[in-house]
Amino acid sequence: MFMFYSAFTGQPISDRFANYVKCNGIEAEFKKGTTILNEGDIVQHMFYVNEGWVAYCLDNPNGDSRIASLVGPGRSFGTGSAFDQLPIPVNLRVIQKCKIYMLTRKDLIQAMKEDITLGIEVISNVNARCRTLLGSVNFFSNLATPEERIIYYFLSLLHFSKYKEAMDWYELPINLSHTQIGQIIGTSRVTVCQIFNNYKAEGKIKFSKQKLFISHELISHKYCKSLLDNSTFSPHI
Repeated sequence: MFMFYSAFTGQPISDRFANYVKCNGIEAEFKKGTTILNEGDIVQHMFYVNEGWVAYCLDNPNGDSRIASLVGPGRSFGTGSAFDQLPIPVNLRVIQKCKIYMLTRKDLIQAMKEDITLGIEVISNVNARCRTLLGSVNFFSNLATPEERIIYYFLSLLHFSKYKEAMDWYELPINLSHTQIGQIIGTSRVTVCQIFNNYKAEGKIKFSKQKLFISHELISHKYCKSLLDNSTFSPHI
């Protein structure tokens, strides 16, 4: 559906890489609220999210926490940190019950030695994450309004094509609170609430059974099309 990957969600790993992790890794389930990795940890595994959602969270000394980025189905985390063996600067926390496959650093490196093609795919995935982060920093520096950031947030989730509902509406794969969305896009809960209320009144979004749907009208806006055509976020670069 959409070929648009941002720092909010990142690029999915290849089927070849995912199948290897599933066949050779350890499967585990994590409940909502579980912290999988803590700030300062030295990572010993790469993690592949098969179901559910994990968030990169930044915590301050006062105990406040905000979401910086998301990891959804088909995505991985911890790969680069497993390689460099440096303390991680964030917490990885489950925000929707997850089924995750974990592959040890030792097994991953051995697999890369034995299969050059797989090794290239692993490195490409880590590099793709860096590209989307850098691209998003540049993108955000040119965004003038919180509304533009919300649209960017919507688009970054809508490439999960299995969530498409009929022709005119798209279901977001995860429905975060206004506070959480504000944390991700760098604005206040009140501002997010105001924009959502306006969109709802205009028939551009709707809620059903605690799920959020985005109208085709909103996504077909000229501004959205320019984002989708922006090669900065294309996985094929």
